[in-house]
Amino acid sequence: MIQARLIFLAVAVRIIQVKNIFKTKRYIGYSGAVGVFLGVMLWLMSDSQAPATAIDIPVGRIQVSVVEPSPTTMPIYVEANGITQARWPVSLSATFSGHVASLKDNIHPGRLVEAGSVLVTLQDTQYRAELETARARVAEAELRLAEMTNEQHVVEVVGTAKTPYGRYEPHVKAARAQLIASQAALASAQQQLADTRITTPFPAVIIAEQVSPGQWINAGQPLFTLASSESLEIEVELSMTSWQRIGLLAINQSAQVFDPAGIEWAAQVRYLSPVMDSNTRQRSVILEVLFPYQGDTPLLPEQQVEVRFSGAPQPHVVRAPASVLTEEGKVWSVNGSILQLESIDLLDEQADYILFRYRRQPEQSRQLVRYPLSSMLAGQAVTVMQTAEESTS
Repeated sequence: MIQARLIFLAVAVRIIQVKNIFKTKRYIGYSGAVGVFLGVMLWLMSDSQAPATAIDIPVGRIQVSVVEPSPTTMPIYVEANGITQARWPVSLSATFSGHVASLKDNIHPGRLVEAGSVLVTLQDTQYRAELETARARVAEAELRLAEMTNEQHVVEVVGTAKTPYGRYEPHVKAARAQLIASQAALASAQQQLADTRITTPFPAVIIAEQVSPGQWINAGQPLFTLASSESLEIEVELSMTSWQRIGLLAINQSAQVFDPAGIEWAAQVRYLSPVMDSNTRQRSVILEVLFPYQGDTPLLPEQQVEVRFSGAPQPHVVRAPASVLTEEGKVWSVNGSILQLESIDLLDEQADYILFRYRRQPEQSRQLVRYPLSSMLAGQAVTVMQTAEESTS
């Protein structure tokens, strides 16, 4: 409008100039009428096309959807990955050389066998002969000891011997020592004969087989690889944060294990590692799963599994949709109609929900912005659209 009036003033000045140029009344009257007409038109145009002022224009509020979960006391679940390990892996080997005389029927990897089951029998003819020889030597030693003991008794009855030799003391001592040595040789021969029958030391599952019927076996050659069939171990490395979330783990405390097929297994804590890994700065917990090989879908060694621990109940825990979490690990709350950026301690993060605790006034409920924007500012006024469900189920 100011610009239009300035234009009107300029036109008026121009009219005065025209009046001074034209001396006749005719031209003066004509120019005056034209000036008045142009002035009125410019005045009307300035009123109809006046630009809007840039001041005192209110800024519109953004609309936000909120949830209002309440802090509560609940146990914190900690999930981690673990690696299954065979319990008591052992390689059965021959203690001496010989031919395979017999092999247990239907022996193959994956087969469950009882403790003391005979897997392989080696040719034992030589060792039976050595056993009988050892028994004969024991009998000879017993006879020799009996002779010396009798001679000693005769001398003692007569009473004429004056020296230990005359009383047959060294003779009896030597005969007794010979008997002990022959008895030890007999025990060794018996053990060698027993070693021709290779048996399982405990209830086991066969991991590998490296022997064939009629094969020549060298001393120390591995024949079978076994592992305990009654249990399987799982090593889980936990960070210090995870240990704090779980709380105090105790021996035999239960845990849940999920194999790659999604099958759940019950596990319990077998022991806690007494050291911390120097590279990862994590501490391990060893779990035990009982009877993992029974059934149609066994839990096998060297598998990666998911492990879930249930910690002690913790106070002031908030469960909210995962979408409330910002990239900086914080949440936006609405106090009245004003945005506030809240710092939190994140306790657990899943695909669809998070568990956390407010650092400031953790016992107080808040309206949380469900879908925060990167353009939000602390202290910004917003309009709450609606209150969504308090938490995910």
